Amino acid sequence: MLVIKKKANITIQYPLEEFGSLDKILFFDIETTGFSRQYCSIYLIGCMYFHGTVPMYAQWLAENFNEEANILMAFHKFIQSFDTIIHFNGNSFDIPFLMERGKKYNLDLSFDRFQSIDIYRPLARLNHILKLENQKQKTFEKFLNIKRTDPFSGGDLIEVYKHFVESKDQRLIVPLLLHNMEDVLSMGSLISLFAISDLFQKKFTVSDFQICTCKDMEGNPYRELRIQMALQHSVPTPLSYYYNNIYFRAEKETFHLSVKIQSGEYKYYFTDYKNYYYLPVEDRAIHKSVGQFVNASFRRQATSSTCYEKVSGEFLPFFHADSSVFDIIFKENIKDKHGFILLDTINERTIFEYACEIIDYLKKTPPK
Repeated sequence: MLVIKKKANITIQYPLEEFGSLDKILFFDIETTGFSRQYCSIYLIGCMYFHGTVPMYAQWLAENFNEEANILMAFHKFIQSFDTIIHFNGNSFDIPFLMERGKKYNLDLSFDRFQSIDIYRPLARLNHILKLENQKQKTFEKFLNIKRTDPFSGGDLIEVYKHFVESKDQRLIVPLLLHNMEDVLSMGSLISLFAISDLFQKKFTVSDFQICTCKDMEGNPYRELRIQMALQHSVPTPLSYYYNNIYFRAEKETFHLSVKIQSGEYKYYFTDYKNYYYLPVEDRAIHKSVGQFVNASFRRQATSSTCYEKVSGEFLPFFHADSSVFDIIFKENIKDKHGFILLDTINERTIFEYACEIIDYLKKTPPK
């Protein structure tokens, strides 16, 4: 078994203290001879950790097919002093693979006691915004303009490892170790993408908002609500997105959000329709306490779809059925999933809630 321990040449931008004590945090990655946990083996494990504030990395390489148990035991012993593990898609691949291989040698490689942070998971949910061609680690690295020395994929190196075991050619160790090291160290850079995920977890404060008059490409005027927010953490690369008359741009610690204002007439539906009459001539509903004085030929019992009052004005889109702040939601039709709020309900007290509403909508609504 070959063991490597060296100082890591990397600067991590995201504050890892968000996850706990720095000396208790470990990044890790494994290399395997295939995807089957039952029939393929782990031949290399790499990790990054901190000595004080200095990043270090360690690697355990099986120099033959019989040393898998040795590197598993060495890694298991090493991680006992940590309580937080960070990985890329490790919940689906690395951790189950380690546990299954451990069973073969009667090793209890349980990770239940660890805080497990998967870099892949929160970012994959935002791919409609990030617009990446796939969800592979190297694609995320390309998004951040991370340059690798290693030209190989993990799949490419399976044959390199097998040839190394058979030939004992020490030169083949270099690409094996390099690929794994860059996999692990690049996680320290990819973790900065959590600043984007944090944005969608509403880790921001509203610094300003205003109503602006703009012109579209044809020169037609329209109005929009603009909200400026200060982010908790700096995003690693500028990010912009447009969908359904909503636009945002994030750069460093600043987040700009614009929402187009709709002018028109919408309906407010009363929920207790049994207590209302519908007036067909006026196309509105009135409460029975007042409607009893209307001639019976001009009124009829309201239904859920006719129990409304129409209001004209300026509106903003609203996407939640319930809100603790906005309790009057307007719609075009009762079956509409989305509604509107009056523009004049936006103020210093409600602006943060509305910004969160839009952020939730963009997070959960990938374009079809």
